Amino acid sequence: MSSPPQQARSIATEKKMLDAAEELLQSGDARNVTLENVVKLSGASMGSFYARFGSVEGLFEALHQRYLDSIYSTELLEAMATSRDQPDLRSALHHTIKTLLQFGVKKRRLLSYFITQLDHAGLETRRAGINTVHEILKAHRSEVVHKDLRRASINTSRLIYQTFIGIILLEPSEFDGRKTSLASIVETTTQMAYLYLTNE
Repeated sequence: MSSPPQQARSIATEKKMLDAAEELLQSGDARNVTLENVVKLSGASMGSFYARFGSVEGLFEALHQRYLDSIYSTELLEAMATSRDQPDLRSALHHTIKTLLQFGVKKRRLLSYFITQLDHAGLETRRAGINTVHEILKAHRSEVVHKDLRRASINTSRLIYQTFIGIILLEPSEFDGRKTSLASIVETTTQMAYLYLTNE
């Protein structure tokens, strides 16, 4: 049986090390992401680590890029774009919130560290979210009572973002010790956003 091409092995090794770093971040302490821990957990060698990242700082840069790639993935953007095409405001909000929270749960190990970083990329990501909500509100203007759609978009995005952060940093059952379904959180957040937008 022939071995896989060198490039394919190299890509697989890099993925294992990035996956290991994500797993270490899951503990909530970035100090656990050391060269020794990443190499041990991934099964890679020190030489492989240095060849791909150069340093732990280089590893974090690669993780940050992975986070950005996930945020701006075609799949996520396409799903978000369909929100404004929903038949009414509530459906549009529900679709947006469900898409984001499902993404947060799926990628929580990667997002748990980077989502709270106050850097330029994080700001741009939040602006992209506000713009998405703004497009939804413009598409369903007749249902929104607020005259300043930009301000309403910012406030609605803050609400959604807080729920998104909560989903990433805590499993739903870890919040108050009770089993809570993602569907229930999506529904509650949708209702709060909808009531804010449709009431003075």
